[in-house]
Amino acid sequence: YLPYYESIQEHSSKSFDEICENLSRLIQSQELQPGFPLWTSKLQQFISLYGYSFTKTDHLKLIHFYLAILSIKTLNYINAQICFNMLSQLLRKTYLITRQDLTVDWHILYSWAKLVLFNHDESYSLVALPKNIDNSLLFCIRSCRPYFSDTATQEILDEFRPCLCPFDTVCGDVMSYWDVFLPVHLPKELHHQGFKLWLPEFLDIWDTVCNNPEWEQSLINLFSFLAWCNIGYIDWQSWLPRIFTRILKNLSLPVGSTELPEPTRRYSISVVATWIVAMMGNNSACIGYLRDLVAAIRIFYHPSNTGEFQGELINFLSMLAQTFVDRVYLERSSHAVWYFNPSESHRLTENDITDFVNCLKECAFISIFNKDHLELAVETCYYLSQLRPELIVPPLVELFFSSIDNLTEPHRFLSIVTCLTGLNRQIVRQTADFVQGQTYVLPLLMSVLPGIDS
Repeated sequence: YLPYYESIQEHSSKSFDEICENLSRLIQSQELQPGFPLWTSKLQQFISLYGYSFTKTDHLKLIHFYLAILSIKTLNYINAQICFNMLSQLLRKTYLITRQDLTVDWHILYSWAKLVLFNHDESYSLVALPKNIDNSLLFCIRSCRPYFSDTATQEILDEFRPCLCPFDTVCGDVMSYWDVFLPVHLPKELHHQGFKLWLPEFLDIWDTVCNNPEWEQSLINLFSFLAWCNIGYIDWQSWLPRIFTRILKNLSLPVGSTELPEPTRRYSISVVATWIVAMMGNNSACIGYLRDLVAAIRIFYHPSNTGEFQGELINFLSMLAQTFVDRVYLERSSHAVWYFNPSESHRLTENDITDFVNCLKECAFISIFNKDHLELAVETCYYLSQLRPELIVPPLVELFFSSIDNLTEPHRFLSIVTCLTGLNRQIVRQTADFVQGQTYVLPLLMSVLPGIDS
């Protein structure tokens, strides 16, 4: 409804036609330089200004165009990076394009992965790679991964299985390839061509090798992403004890006056949190194991138990709460997306949400008084209050009023005030289960008034 809407639309249409015309001329003339970087940058500027203001047909044609450019054998690394970035931008909104609309040949990206991610010539200065080309490639593969063909899983397994040897250094490369390339977004009717071909075997490998090799993180990434994209379609029950035992072991928490030796590589906290949240639902025992895990590490959240481990532990709570909120939002959003379709029987219920908040809230309250990681604790309380404000806000308000007259521990008052500042929306917002939040507003304001006047 802007006054210049029609002129803006006309200008965007002309700009897009000009870009497409010049990109097509590059192919016809068989010369990429210097026009390819120029007109690709203009296309990026167009998308940043007007968004995807072109038809779906044109959108798919642009994707196929850059995939075709990547298939050129003599393409240099600079132009390849341009293609990686452009494909990531075109495929950024996955919900716009379904698997029926687009199929990407994984061999094209695999050939570039061998040249970029495992290029041994660079260390000898025999080839100069553009800056951050590896990140560009990984983002591109991540964007294209949902569109690999139905038979891609078997093809990828056949390609790398002969190289799978835990005692060989190439095993790490194989695990990295599988982590990056194996499709995990297949619909239910294609699961027999997807994770069912490799999941039992990979879980056995992970369970057998207990010396924390470097490639273990690749398997954890793969399991976590698979669980998130296939909620309700994988039975994790028999593996829950071993999964949580390995997670607890990997935290390397000190025992008594001695500290456990550092593992070769710690698990990514965000990846572990995603894996745990994805296994919940349908009265799963996962929430029970999570409750036991939190009870086992609860003492380490106390502010007196200082150490490097506290940052990871509080971050663990924050990532669990954030991922849980994301799952609730995606499951209950009115605009469903094709790549996230949990089984109806495993969707989170109101009881699941309550149990989850009760599981984490005590450690979250203790973490508020940690001087070094207060921000993470506030984030945790914020996410939990979005789920169940009636379980988070009243206890914090009670702690606040009890700390006002405390003359020996002023930091308690400051920590709680900081936390309540992050929950102001949940305090004033009325819900069916939490209607008394607004009654706290005036007492809270009056209690901090002396501090403002001074």
